[in-house]
Parts: sequence; C-alpha cells; structure tokens
Amino acid sequence: MAQLHKTWNSEQLKQMNEEAFLVDLLDMIQISPTTDSSDSSVKLMRSKLDTVEAMLSERLKG
Repeated sequence: MAQLHKTWNSEQLKQMNEEAFLVDLLDMIQISPTTDSSDSSVKLMRSKLDTVEAMLSERLKG
C-alpha cells in the first residue's frame, strides 16, 4: 500500500480554517493500535510527527 504525503505551502496553511487544518493533520498522522515498533515504523512515525511540528509552527506564525 503506497503512503501518500500531502504537502502544503505556508499560505495554504494560513488560509485553512481550523476544522480543515485539524482534519488534514489528523488524517496525515493516522496513529492506530496496529502501529508496530519496528525501526521502519518508528522512522515513518517520526517523519510524520516532524511534519506535524512544522505545520503547527507555520500555522502559529500566521
């Protein structure tokens, strides 16, 4: 199953309403009980969380 990663630029993040922003953010993370603790799974989750951190930081600037 292919992993899709959405990307947004700074202006798109600032223009999203709160609901759309949070829905997209939570959809991207997709944390589930089936997430295992293998190295690749942990690296993937870390990558997602780094992206979330960047999105939140950009959103708070605006």
